[in-house]
Amino acid sequence: MSIAQRDADILLLDASCLLNCYATGRLREIIVALPWLLGVVDYVLEHEALYVRNPTPAGDRDEMSSVELSPLIDDGLVQVVSLQHPAEEAAYVDLSAVIDDGEAITGAIASHRGYAVAIDDRKARRVLGELVPAIQLVSTLEILQQWGATVPVDELRRALRAMQLGANYVPGRRDPLYVWWRDITDAGGA
Repeated sequence: MSIAQRDADILLLDASCLLNCYATGRLREIIVALPWLLGVVDYVLEHEALYVRNPTPAGDRDEMSSVELSPLIDDGLVQVVSLQHPAEEAAYVDLSAVIDDGEAITGAIASHRGYAVAIDDRKARRVLGELVPAIQLVSTLEILQQWGATVPVDELRRALRAMQLGANYVPGRRDPLYVWWRDITDAGGA
C-alpha cells in the first residue's frame, strides 16, 4: 500500500520514527508533506523520545539536544494522544508482553482508533502485523521518501545524513527502501 493512500486521519509515530524525523532538522516540512496529521503517544514523549545527538563540525556526537515538539503541537501539526479506554489498556497489556512499552501503547491506540503507525523495529512491525493486521504500518524511509519528492535531492541528502548522525539511524539491508536511501546518501560525496 502506498503512503499516499490514507487509511487513517492520524499517523502515530513511535519513538524511533519520531527521533529519526526530528533529527533531520526538517520535521515541520516533513509533516506538511504527509497526508496525515501526526500523532505521538504521551508516554513516548515523556519517556522515550527525549534527545537527539548534535554532531559538531569535528564530527563528535556527544552533545545532545532535547526533542522540542511544543511549537508543532501548538500549531496543530502534532497531536498528543494517550490511552483512554479499557480496551486500549487491555490491548497495551497484551502487546507489552512481546514488544516495548512505547510500541505497545502506540499499537494499542492505533488499533482501537483506526490510526496508521510509523514504526521501524522489525519485531514490532511483525507483531503488530500479526496481531492487528488492519493497522497500516509506515516506516521512517517511507515518510522521508514522500517528503523527499517535494525537495531538491541535495536537501534530502543533507536531511538523511543529519538523521543518520542525530538519531544514529541506518536502515537494514532488508528494508525495501534501503537502496533508495543508500543511493541518496552515497551520492554527492561526504
